[in-house]
Amino acid sequence: MWYFTNTMQEILRKINRQAEAMGRQVYVVGGALRDLLLGKEAPDLDLAIDHDALGFGARLAVSCDARFVVLDDIEEVGRLIWHGHLLDLAVFKDHAATIEEDLRKRDFTINAMAMTLPDWLRADGSGRIVDPCGGREDMRQKIIRLVYGEALRDDPLRMLRAFRLQARTGFRLADRFLELACRQRGLLRRSAPERISSELHLIMESSRASQVVGAMLESRILAQVCPEISSGAGVEQPASHHLDVLGHNLAALAAMDEIISQPHHFFPEAAPVLVAYLQSSRHQRWLRWAALFHDMAKPQTRAIKKGRITFYQHDTVGARLFREMANRLRFAKIDRERIALFIGQHMRPFHLCNVMRKGPVSARACLRLAKTIGDDLPGLFLLAMADSLAGKGEARPPNMESELAELFGQVHRQMVENIAPLLLAPPLLNGDDLIAAGLRPGPLFRTILDDLQQAQVSGEVTDRDAALAWLAVYKERLAIS
Repeated sequence: MWYFTNTMQEILRKINRQAEAMGRQVYVVGGALRDLLLGKEAPDLDLAIDHDALGFGARLAVSCDARFVVLDDIEEVGRLIWHGHLLDLAVFKDHAATIEEDLRKRDFTINAMAMTLPDWLRADGSGRIVDPCGGREDMRQKIIRLVYGEALRDDPLRMLRAFRLQARTGFRLADRFLELACRQRGLLRRSAPERISSELHLIMESSRASQVVGAMLESRILAQVCPEISSGAGVEQPASHHLDVLGHNLAALAAMDEIISQPHHFFPEAAPVLVAYLQSSRHQRWLRWAALFHDMAKPQTRAIKKGRITFYQHDTVGARLFREMANRLRFAKIDRERIALFIGQHMRPFHLCNVMRKGPVSARACLRLAKTIGDDLPGLFLLAMADSLAGKGEARPPNMESELAELFGQVHRQMVENIAPLLLAPPLLNGDDLIAAGLRPGPLFRTILDDLQQAQVSGEVTDRDAALAWLAVYKERLAIS
């Protein structure tokens, strides 16, 4: 049995009434049916219509006061947008004569099932399921199997879609699929980068991301679309690590899956802050990408200094390399920049732990971190925790995870009590004040105002008069230098 919101029930009844009036056959198909049979929520639906799906959708939009967008006028695919719900309408695939013929042209058997809209509206699970490819049996066996042998050649992106289905369902990939995908992986070059990144993002939003990424790596599919991942194989690390660079990156992703599922276990005192941050699937996606690629520049930066393995600047170089990869895959700008920021800053918590061992972290250090990482401070510490858990070498600092949790508590308190009020308050001085003091506008203004904030957060400057006095001393220093 499945349930819908009142809004979805209303729109489905309207669709059914219009289908009866126009003499159309309408079927619920694909992932929505699969997910509801699995007991999962399916807020959006795919509908297959025997003919003229675009005309049907346009008339429906008028009668329902909804928005209808044509997605593909050749294949007759459109999208109805109504009160936050998305319903994709399409004619039978390749203009098939029957729903059975349509289903035999789909990708995977568990997606190749359908139900008439009247049967669907019974909402008690008693409606007849059209299943010419054995999807119900494959669901019982928890297996993802291609509908037909040439499915990957017809659309190579189905290779990634299979792994995305595995991430969503936990099902096993059929041996025949893995054999074909491994042999035909080069065909992925035909797929648009935007479609590739869309599938990868959905995998990275899954709690099974590390398991699926491991399977993609083993089948050599991942290296086909992200060849950068393979460069870490066999790259030895210092004694603080027990794995090579590739193994460490994969272990960090597995640790991130675990941390996201139970942040309270790793940050017991700050769990509410982290839970709130992790409510966003986008944040989870960023963190998993960052975990998998946080050390991607180690192969390029590896050196031996006085008998020791070093990776100087692997964080900043890694941020640049990730941007290059993300540009190639046409990531959205916000995804590319946020993930690159995490990679470029992932060593900061460890540097601050070194400081904390000598005493409390200063408000100045917290301000610098806040201005660099912004609202993603919780994410930076989640990434550091995953990095730490993935490194179990003999020479690793003891109690690293508890130190990171303590450090986050210190930094977060500073943020709430001192930094946030400072950043939200009007500045004590601005550019006009600097000009009035005889300074010439230029890049130096930003440095001066940043240094003034540092003085404020440390308590050296508390009001405008003190700020002007501080500026006079600053000018004297500039003149001397």
